[in-house]
Amino acid sequence: MLRRTILTKHTPTMAHAPATRDTPLGPAEGMSLRLKINLIFSVLTLFGFCVLIYVEVAATRNSVREEMEASGRIATQLLGRVANLYARDNLHELVNFLRETGRVRANEIRLYDEAGNLLYESPASTYKAGRNAPAMYASLVAPPRNERVIRLPNAKLVIETNPTRAVLDGWDNLRDILFAQITLFLLADLLIFWVVGRWLAPLERIRSGLREIEHGGHKVRLPPLPGKEAEEMGRAFNRMAQAVEDNIQVRQASAEAQARLDAQRDFTKLLHARIEEERAALARELHDELGQSLTAIRSISKSLIQHPEVAGGPIERHAKMLFDTAGMMSDAMHRMIPRLRPIKLEGMGLVDAVRDLLTDSQQNHPSLRFELNVSGAIPVLDDELELSAYRIVQEAVTNVIRHAEASRAQVTIAAESGQLRLCVSDNGRGADTLRREGHYGIRGMQERVESHGGSIRFEASPEGGLEVSVLLPLRTRETDNSENSEE
Repeated sequence: MLRRTILTKHTPTMAHAPATRDTPLGPAEGMSLRLKINLIFSVLTLFGFCVLIYVEVAATRNSVREEMEASGRIATQLLGRVANLYARDNLHELVNFLRETGRVRANEIRLYDEAGNLLYESPASTYKAGRNAPAMYASLVAPPRNERVIRLPNAKLVIETNPTRAVLDGWDNLRDILFAQITLFLLADLLIFWVVGRWLAPLERIRSGLREIEHGGHKVRLPPLPGKEAEEMGRAFNRMAQAVEDNIQVRQASAEAQARLDAQRDFTKLLHARIEEERAALARELHDELGQSLTAIRSISKSLIQHPEVAGGPIERHAKMLFDTAGMMSDAMHRMIPRLRPIKLEGMGLVDAVRDLLTDSQQNHPSLRFELNVSGAIPVLDDELELSAYRIVQEAVTNVIRHAEASRAQVTIAAESGQLRLCVSDNGRGADTLRREGHYGIRGMQERVESHGGSIRFEASPEGGLEVSVLLPLRTRETDNSENSEE
């Protein structure tokens, strides 16, 4: 009989649920981590299951072979000696002996006389009668049948090994082991599936949070997650979500500020354009209407002075005062018109207009010496940029004249690296000229610079006074015309 210790000494490993084999699996990229872990576990347990079957079949095959060899050898030795003793006297006694002996396990015994007639055949086995191991299993473990023939003086005894019962024992043992292993594998697989689900639950929370952030839910935060690693990942996720939310808020605030700045620039440009239009209209009105009226007054007063009835009388003095006052008003008007509308700018360009401005300022203020430095070739500027640059220089020069108490001032105009640089410096009082309430000229310069996206700085000049440094993006008339043609 097979030893059960041989069949049961192998320790079972893990199991896998057969149901997973019936489940269609998609590409590995579409599987969840939980499913991947359970799939790997199932594959490993299936491999262990196959190894266990192979070991059990090999052990059963060796055991059956050893049993058949031992049983056949013992039966041959014993029956050979007994049969020789009985066969010398009477075959009938040998037949009775064999019948009384009955079936010898794992052996089929047949007795033939000299004529080949069958005198005795072992009875059918009653052990697990009617049952046989599957043919495939039997072909794996059953050794080939071995037939031994014992020649007697007047008969022939045939002993043939029959492993079917031993094979059936091995099959029954393997079936019991398989049932136990499958049950254990199923329970282990379910346990692993449940444990992995609990372990991966924090990752599912993190994945859900990432999806919410992807769809715009930037205020999502994760609660404290169980486990050291999951807790660290949760804190890192919350820090990331807070950084994303802060970044978005900063971007929104920056976009809103930029939008307000652009709107303010557009408004400032429009405002200065309207102011220039009003200045031009006012300059024309002064030149056309008031200029003609003052000319008429001077003509009338001169006629009165030259009239015979007025000459030498008291009215002549009043007519002369009227003539002089009209002349002074005409001179003041002509000095005012260039400030309202720099007519020379349209025909001369920025550099010549600034040079003319400094010449007039020098003549009106002999104690203040102006210098003009031009660096590089100044291109033909865009009308708006040219007018704004002139107004900035004009305001800075006016500030030097009125408040700096300086004896020398220098104006620099340069075109470099795609920018127009304007610099007005003096040797006067310095930053004290800015510390005055209602200093609208400085504010006007800042607004003009900002409307063109430039920058302005007020700092101490090398000579101890104030230096106004302006950088404006360079726009020429050719560039402006090309942009308009593209539109």
